[in-house]
Amino acid sequence: MMAPRQAGRLKNALKGVAANPMPWSILLGALASAVQLELPKPVEQTVGLLADAASPVALFTIGAVLARSQIMARSGEAHPVHWLEVVPVAAIKLFLHPLLVLLVGAGAVQLGVPMDRFALTVLVLLAALPSASNVSLLAERFDADNGRIARIILVSTAAAFFTFSGAVALMT
Repeated sequence: MMAPRQAGRLKNALKGVAANPMPWSILLGALASAVQLELPKPVEQTVGLLADAASPVALFTIGAVLARSQIMARSGEAHPVHWLEVVPVAAIKLFLHPLLVLLVGAGAVQLGVPMDRFALTVLVLLAALPSASNVSLLAERFDADNGRIARIILVSTAAAFFTFSGAVALMT
């Protein structure tokens, strides 16, 4: 039997998951694809416009978050985020994450999981991509330390120009 405190935490966690638009959009998109749903042309064009605007909006948000966190740190409302706190996290994302995916994937192949080399390469290269910019939007929504997260995204994106090219060279 679950204690009342644990039940409350579980209930809050499930409410948070249910309120998160990301899994719902993924599920609805997969369902629409599975049933080969075709939207009316005006709706499809609107969805296309929204999709095209997602990356610029996320980048604008990251810039605004970086500016706001600097202003708040200067005014004493928040503690400053030092680059030494950010660079190790970005390095873990760009080096350790793809390495772990490679090791787990290779181990799965050794255990008999039917995965060809191309699929493993795709998985490793996906893991080698920089931190996703939509994480900043989610951090903003859930009151996380968005200044730190935006800096991690910035550092990992800038470094990925070099690390991702290296990962492609090693994997192909």
